Amino acid sequence: MPRMQQNTYLSHAKDPAQFGFRTTQTANGTLLQDANARLHRGQTVQLQLSEKQIPVFTLRGRSQRMKTMALLDTSSPTSWMEFSTSQKFAATFLGTDSYKLPYNGKYNIGKASAYAAVISTLRIDSLRIENTPVYVRMALHSLGPLARGITSPDIGAVIGYDVLKEFEYIQFNSHDRTLELSSTDAYTPNAELLMSEAKIVTLKDHGLAVEGALLGEPAPIVLDFAGDYHFSRGDVKVNVTKQISLGDVVFRKVPTLLLPTYDAPPRAGRRLLENYIITICPKKSVVYFERFPE
Repeated sequence: MPRMQQNTYLSHAKDPAQFGFRTTQTANGTLLQDANARLHRGQTVQLQLSEKQIPVFTLRGRSQRMKTMALLDTSSPTSWMEFSTSQKFAATFLGTDSYKLPYNGKYNIGKASAYAAVISTLRIDSLRIENTPVYVRMALHSLGPLARGITSPDIGAVIGYDVLKEFEYIQFNSHDRTLELSSTDAYTPNAELLMSEAKIVTLKDHGLAVEGALLGEPAPIVLDFAGDYHFSRGDVKVNVTKQISLGDVVFRKVPTLLLPTYDAPPRAGRRLLENYIITICPKKSVVYFERFPE
């Protein structure tokens, strides 16, 4: 979008404090912090996934006309909206008279800029989320690399780990092709099916990551259910990684892609993760790996 057109919309930005968000001044400018979405408690929804297991679903707003297809991306540190979609969902840009809130992280968003905004109401089926912080990518009809190469359906929004960490659990079940999200009671794994659990670790500018290992050497590994591959790493170019561990689960001779940046943490993609029922429990800082029932 032309800068003048962007400035027209950004000129209506509102103070983040109006939505209960806080900002802090840093050497690089003002950054949005502690901007957490609010979930209603006691909500659980189960979504049916496509045959390819891509976690794409219908995202709705406070009115019937507010509707788009969204991608659930655990590897993304923040949530995103394409500009025209953000206008359909009545997004409010955030900032002060003198400073707006651009995205300054390292996540690849393409050549377009992005600015912080808030959506008053989002609905995933019957599940309701209020005051959801998003970054709006200032390009018309494109989320660029944030769409993860998905061309059909057209993706207008991404729900990232900043929103997902507010849930009690998120479960991917490739056997039943379901995605379950719950803001109610904590998840208890089936003791007879439980294979392992992995501790969630915090990586700045990255989404969901767990304690893992490469060839026995400890390494944090990002879990990327939106990525259509087995494994990727930036430290070395290989076609196969001989051994990967996620908790106590060990994978051997795993097809591997090269990440574009050498210092990025390795990633486990959907093709590797679909071998188990995987339940992410952000409040407990753990990810459970369960085998499929016979």
